[in-house]
Amino acid sequence: MNALIRWSIRYRGFVALLSIVWLIAGTFLAMRAPLDVFPEFVPPQVTIQTETPGLAPDQVEQIITRPIEAAIVGAPGIDTVRSESIYGLSVVLISFKGDVDAIAARQGISERLTTLNGKFPVGFGPPKLTPLTSSTMDVLKLGILSDQVDPYTLRDIADWTIKPRLLAVPGIARVTVYGGAVRQVQVQPDLKRIAAIGLTVTDVMNAVSEALALRGGGVIETSAQRITIETPPPSPIPQTIAQAVVTVQNNRPVLVEDLAKVTIGPAPKIGDATIMGQPGVLITVSGQFGANTLEATNATEAALAELTPALERRGITLYPALHRPASFVVRALKNLETALVIGSGLILIVLYAFLRSVRASLISFLAIPLSLLAAVAILSACGQSLNTMTLGGFALALGVLVDDAIIDIENIARRLRLAGPDADRLKVIEEASIEIRGSMLYGTLAVIFAFFPVLFASGVQGRFIGPMALTFIIAVLASMVVALTVTPALCALFLTNAEDTKESPLLRVLKSTQSKILDAVRRAWWLTVLALAGGVAASVAVVPFLYSELIPQFREGHFVLQMAMASPGTSTDDVVAVGERVTAALLKLPFVETVAHQIGRAEAGEDTWSVDRSEFHIELRPVHSESEEEAQNIIRDTLRAFPEVRTETLTFLGDRISESLSGETAQVVISAIGTDLDALEKAGADIQKAVSDIPGVTDLRMPRTAAVPTLSVKLDPIALANYGLTERDALDTIQTAFAGTTVGQTYDGTRTVDVVVIMAPDDRNRLDALSTLMIANANTKTLLKNVASITLTEGRSNIQHDRAQRRVAVTFNGAKGYSLRNVVAEARQRVAKLELPKDVFVSFTGQAEAEREGQMRLAGLTALSTALIVTVLTIAFRRRRLAILVLINLPFCLIGSIAAIVASGIGMTLGSLVGLITVFGIGARNSVMMLAHVEHLADDEGKGWSAETIRLAAAERLAPVFMTALMAALGLIPLALGLGRPGHEIEAPMAITILGGLATATFLNLGVLPEALIRLSRLLGISNTQNTSTNTPERLIQAPNPSIAKPQT
Repeated sequence: MNALIRWSIRYRGFVALLSIVWLIAGTFLAMRAPLDVFPEFVPPQVTIQTETPGLAPDQVEQIITRPIEAAIVGAPGIDTVRSESIYGLSVVLISFKGDVDAIAARQGISERLTTLNGKFPVGFGPPKLTPLTSSTMDVLKLGILSDQVDPYTLRDIADWTIKPRLLAVPGIARVTVYGGAVRQVQVQPDLKRIAAIGLTVTDVMNAVSEALALRGGGVIETSAQRITIETPPPSPIPQTIAQAVVTVQNNRPVLVEDLAKVTIGPAPKIGDATIMGQPGVLITVSGQFGANTLEATNATEAALAELTPALERRGITLYPALHRPASFVVRALKNLETALVIGSGLILIVLYAFLRSVRASLISFLAIPLSLLAAVAILSACGQSLNTMTLGGFALALGVLVDDAIIDIENIARRLRLAGPDADRLKVIEEASIEIRGSMLYGTLAVIFAFFPVLFASGVQGRFIGPMALTFIIAVLASMVVALTVTPALCALFLTNAEDTKESPLLRVLKSTQSKILDAVRRAWWLTVLALAGGVAASVAVVPFLYSELIPQFREGHFVLQMAMASPGTSTDDVVAVGERVTAALLKLPFVETVAHQIGRAEAGEDTWSVDRSEFHIELRPVHSESEEEAQNIIRDTLRAFPEVRTETLTFLGDRISESLSGETAQVVISAIGTDLDALEKAGADIQKAVSDIPGVTDLRMPRTAAVPTLSVKLDPIALANYGLTERDALDTIQTAFAGTTVGQTYDGTRTVDVVVIMAPDDRNRLDALSTLMIANANTKTLLKNVASITLTEGRSNIQHDRAQRRVAVTFNGAKGYSLRNVVAEARQRVAKLELPKDVFVSFTGQAEAEREGQMRLAGLTALSTALIVTVLTIAFRRRRLAILVLINLPFCLIGSIAAIVASGIGMTLGSLVGLITVFGIGARNSVMMLAHVEHLADDEGKGWSAETIRLAAAERLAPVFMTALMAALGLIPLALGLGRPGHEIEAPMAITILGGLATATFLNLGVLPEALIRLSRLLGISNTQNTSTNTPERLIQAPNPSIAKPQT
């Protein structure tokens, strides 16, 4: 490093030019850097969805779900596998490990699914693998509604105009459509009429299928030209299909229209949607994995702007931002950028107040943009975006970035003042820079090692704060390089021996104050020790009682309201009606801007629910008087007026985080796992009852275990044989009548319309329709009730698996003001006392469990970090035992942090944990700088190891240590004042924690550490050489003697 410093001073003009070039190039790179709300905090996930029309959940589980789970088990890169079997659908959710190539892992799953080809019954499947999506998933939710076009046309526009256009937008992975009416050409057979003339439904289906034939015509080659023969594709005009011939009887053709009604009808609904309480179409746009949310949103909105005029001409109203995560991105980044700008401005002002030189202040301040731009360039090269976490890392690093430059330039300026006008200026600058390069290096390493637990944290919280730690470390390393190269070079160019020869009045006041504090500590040493010990004891005692929420609730301006009907099996129409009343109540709230209601599921959509489950997307107004916590509570109070529903209200990001941790939307999931579903459901009910009265438990429910009304059909083989029928005759007729059978497609421009044979809605939506269903073949006929027993019973709405084992989940959220960790601890104790069946075991997942696992990993990483810091400290000092003093000092630095956490009420969150680690690192760094300077004075300047030398070192290190703490505080104050604002959910608690710790760390380093070193020198076995100086300690502290402080040549 000495050679690097000498080279920078020798070629100072070249170094200055490189700095200017880098400022320009770095600014250009920063302007082009991708912006996003958060790093990818959810592990890569894909879903395998298999449509199974008409199958009940237990049939779906046995026939479809288990074979898929068996096929993919053991595939490389898989972390967890969860599945759900519901009516007509199998869903298998696969989460990959964070360190795998997600695209390659998905391809591996795709290859394994090919082994299932041909193994499922005809009419089911094939399994469809969904695309990888981003952590936030949603890019945009938009809605369309109209009183001028019918639901068929509205859905057609969504499916065949809007969806293809949005899928062409870069960064978009999936577009899902809910609501409207899916157009079908429906052939609604008259079963009695068909049986009366000796035909079957199969005959009708075959005739319709033949009418939908599509063939290529070929070409005609003449001597002069080639002419293409064009044959018409099947048309979706019902009359064309109605004219198809089924058979000929008595020399008279029997047409389809003689046996069935052919009409345009809606597909049986698996979901629906309302927009602002009116029937409409909801469109969800999902981003690709790794895509930039802001860029994808802007591109999507540009595509919508192209479509809007055409929609308006047709009388269609577009709601373009029912949920727009980019709005939170913009607000959060703007708030953080404002905090960075304000903090930087305050730092520049204080630099001048201390250094009393415009040139020296600007040289120190230049470390900030140079270091930050270097970090931006490296992050961009690594594929990282600028987001709230990386910007938080920049804000965290502000004070430390200028620290290295301050230490260097303050030492240079002090040496120039003491050297006199005749000294070799470049030699003084070189020696002053070399003097502090060792302590700078070791102090920087101590800070970096302190951040290892943050950098290598696991799980969702690790994906959140890891980029913040990486950003901080890169910026700090860049600032050290700047301090060793740019700062000496610019000092050599612009500072002179006459540079402000007088000390700053502010610095003189601080030195006088420090002198008084040192005297007070010396006189009341044991009282000081007792007070500090009491502070540490109080801090340790209060930590277990702090409110704990590792991942905070983000203030996105958007809520997701999950709703399940209290009566399982509620019809789609009833859910829509209840949803319209809920929407009307929500829209009366002054802070609510828009409400969209998403019911059930869509084909290949991200939410796979039955129609009695739904969710509302509630977008808040940009400006409102209520805090988001107050708004959330008001929404919950509003919903108490609807006893027919069970609800939970979450932020969208909270919803996504919980789903990624446990597969459920709630913060805590208690899973009963086993093989017997009856035993599992009983265990779930017992667990729900046991935890229901725990303080802090809210939104308690068993979300997916409801029994639904079911008509059970059991065919009688003997009766079938007596009538000359087969089971296939009966089952084919039941499926066609109630689920529908697709027999072909028709084409109209870019639109494809299915042709489906299904009973008319009025016929199939009656309870007695099943028993009176005509079962027939070419030779015989009878009613279903004559060949089967039909009973009304209850069936399961779904069957869940976790790692291929059945489970029943009980979920709840933690109420505001309660420690989620303590609530879960109480729940664990109560569940442990339950007498559950022997083959049922219980597991806890969700945010609280992730917090517990994260803390265990954090403890291990902290031990490793501490060992590395101890190693650095022992290397940093010539007297190795000085490291012991630093380690003794560090826990006391955290007293102020704990006090700030308690006073502000922020609790033990992700941000406050990062803050504690930061204080630990900064405290170690400043202690190294202080003690290294004592060694420099004692050994290099020949002053010997004495009380006077230690106090002189404390006085000379006052400016850099105090300025470092003040710079860090000024950079963090805007963040701390942003508590409660979007984008500050992690950074504000972090800033408050660090500010409290900086207060105690600075007091300890400048006021207590010198006296502790004096008193413990003999105990630590440190040499105590007699100082030959005749200067008194007071004089040394107030006005250092130039002849003593001058570097030795």
